[in-house]
Parts: sequence; C-alpha cells; structure tokens
Amino acid sequence: MKRNRIDVKVLVIMMVGFLLFGCATVAAKGTREQDQGRQVSDMQATQRETPVGSKEIADELGRTVLVPENPQRVLALTSAAMQALYNIGISPVGKVEEFKVSKEGVALPSVGSTANINIESVYALRPDFIIASSRFHAALDESLGQTGAPVYYFDPDRVGEIPVVEVTTYIGALLGKEAIAEQYVQSVFALAEELQDSIMQGTGIKTGIMIQDGDTITAAQSASSYGSMLALLGIGNIVPDSLPGAKKASFVPFGVETILERDPDILFIIASSNDFASNKALLEKFENDAQWKNSTAVRNGRVIILPFSANPNRSTAEDMLRITADAIAKKLD
Repeated sequence: MKRNRIDVKVLVIMMVGFLLFGCATVAAKGTREQDQGRQVSDMQATQRETPVGSKEIADELGRTVLVPENPQRVLALTSAAMQALYNIGISPVGKVEEFKVSKEGVALPSVGSTANINIESVYALRPDFIIASSRFHAALDESLGQTGAPVYYFDPDRVGEIPVVEVTTYIGALLGKEAIAEQYVQSVFALAEELQDSIMQGTGIKTGIMIQDGDTITAAQSASSYGSMLALLGIGNIVPDSLPGAKKASFVPFGVETILERDPDILFIIASSNDFASNKALLEKFENDAQWKNSTAVRNGRVIILPFSANPNRSTAEDMLRITADAIAKKLD
C-alpha cells in the first residue's frame, strides 16, 4: 500500500511537470511567433514607407519628402506649377482659380485660389502627390498632410534665375521628367534669342521696368514672371532684388522719384484689362504728365502698355515672350 501511494505521488509529480513544460513551450512558441509577426509588420511598414522606385528629396521647408516614381493624381497649388506640369506632359487633377492658360486647365475642379486653398476640395480630389508653395502654403502643412499624399513645398525664388521658365526644369527633375523639361526650357531660350536678334538689336534699349499703376506704383521684381520677360529679352531690370517684401510678392512698391532717378530706357505699364479706351487713357496719362516728360522712356516714345493677355495666369512663358516682344516692335515702328 505504501509503495502504491508513493508511485501515485511520483506519477502526479511527473504529470504536473509535463504540463508545466508544455505550457512553457507553448508560451515560448507564442512569444517567438509574436516577435516574428512584429518583424514582418515592421518590414511591411518599411516597404509601405519606401515604395519601389520612389525617392526621398528635401523640400524648401527642410522636410524629407517621399516622391512617388509615377504619380497619377498630381495637384499643384500655384498657376506656375500647374503650367510646369503641362509642360512636362502631366495633366493635374485640379486647378487654382488664377489659372486661365488653357481650356483644359480651366475645366478642372477648383481647389480655390493660391492664397486661399479650400482644403475640403483638396481632400475630394484624392491626390497622390501635391506640389505647394513655401511662400503661400507653409501654414497648411498639417492639413495638406492629412490627405495621405506626399506634399512637396517649393520656393518660387529658388527654382532658377528665370523662374517662369526654369520652374519647369525644377518640377521636371522632381518628377523624373528631366529630358522633356530640358527640351521645353531650351525651346523658350532659343525663342528669346531669336526675338532679341530680330527686335532688340540696334535699339539701344538696355534697361527697363514693368509697373502696375494705382494709388501707388508697384514694380515687377526680377524673379516674377513679368520681370523674367525683361531678362529674356536682354533688358536689365532697374528694380533691385533686395527690396522689402520682395520674397513675398511678385510686385514691390517703387516710387516715381526712384524710377525717374534710375531713368530706364523703356517703361512697360501692365494693362489691367482688355478695355482699349482705358488702356489708351493710361498711356496718355504717363506720356503727358509733366513729372514724366523728361524721362528717357517718354522722350524716346518708349512707354508701352503691355497687353492684358501677357499675364502668367493667362499665357505660357513663350506666349508672354512673344506678346512682349511684339509690343516693343509695334512701338518702335
């Protein structure tokens, strides 16, 4: 009897031991499986974060942006960036209200104006890549990020010496369209050289300015689309790049006295409409004003109303260039 009781105790102890060992083995296996599961999840997450073919690029806000290799739903939040997309063969999924260059672009769904983006409209378009301006949209970083699309911020002042043209090079490099972008840019520069040779040679025009008339006179800075027309035609802009507000706007306040002191060879006044009568009156105002009569531009008959169509929101860079050159040619005839 006593031996039997001992055998039973031994058997019970052995069974408990097996059970404890089995539980430990299952627990260890479960832990290993959980660890492996976490590793797989981490690897999958890494693969999602760095899709094949994508590239990491630092934008003008100092952020690292994962740019997809071939985005299908690109949204640009400035008119210039929209046109740059068209120049490299990419059709954007939406427009900003300022864009009037092409019927195709005008027909796109709107996300508001460049300076007043409608975030809900952006969400509705489901973009897979967004190009925004550091000048206008930095405050929208969190809201734009909630779309789930990568957002790249560019600085209009850092895309090249002639931004209205070289923004295409900049965005082309961003989206892997360098060849077509370079082809476009070279065609614009070739046109500029052709127009310089056919129109500007022998005129003696070396300096100029483009202004908007109003309660105060504002002048186009060199980095603006209008200022770029002067550079492309070989005309030096008398407006310095270092004026207050130059990094925030295409036009800066520039007084009459300063213009007369610097005395440009040619003066462009940008038309605010297509109204012939009002544009004629504007021209006569400057030509007949005693304050302007001794300026080189007025004395030589080189005050020009730049047509309303020569507007970066309404014309391509090459069309702006042709319109500007044609306005000069007609004035010099």
